Amino acid sequence: MLYIFHNIEINVTVKPVRAMRLTVRPTGEVCLSVPLGVSTKEIAAFLEKNGSWLDRTLDKVRQKQLSSNLPQYVTGEMHLLWGKLLPLNVLEERGRESVAFYDDEIVMYCHADRDVAGRKKTLYQGYYRLFRPVLYAMLHKWCDKLQVEMPDVTIRLMRTEWGSCTPRKNRMTFNVDMVRLPKDCMEYVVIHEFTHLVHPNHSAAFWALCDSRLREVGLADSKTMRKMIRKTIGS
Repeated sequence: MLYIFHNIEINVTVKPVRAMRLTVRPTGEVCLSVPLGVSTKEIAAFLEKNGSWLDRTLDKVRQKQLSSNLPQYVTGEMHLLWGKLLPLNVLEERGRESVAFYDDEIVMYCHADRDVAGRKKTLYQGYYRLFRPVLYAMLHKWCDKLQVEMPDVTIRLMRTEWGSCTPRKNRMTFNVDMVRLPKDCMEYVVIHEFTHLVHPNHSAAFWALCDSRLREVGLADSKTMRKMIRKTIGS
């Protein structure tokens, strides 16, 4: 049978097994095996308990799917910027390489002999310059709002996470790829990491506080925001 959990479709199969088993296939399909006689209430409780694991695993599957079709950074290729797909226009440049971002396209000026890795590096240097001031404005906003000290911030390309927080050192790291997300999703990640300063885990108290802060600024709850992120990156 098909079970819907926080907008995630789960294929539930009743089997002669001893315990419930949740799996995510490489295609992103979510499957749950349950023993005979298990009630819907018990299934719901099991999924709530394993919800964080499911979200993380689905995010990793999505990232792996994207990486299997690696971009070449050539003219005509579509790239995300603030949640919107824009065409990339690559122009030859003999001097200093650069990137310009417009409402309807991304223009990258680079040397004619640049390989894929070099073009990617040039584009991400542009992403970094665009992303950093927007991120810091958002960080200052939440520091003022929460009356907390500005964290020690690192921006880099991360493979599986949008952000991380080390509360005891007041240190946060953010993925430069957040520049590809809608700004509401970016703010969700910032709020998520600030909430870790209070709750260093993903307990029920963490999610309650995170969702409360999201509501304060008119954003949807955490689960909806994570779904929006997956939908954007998968587009």
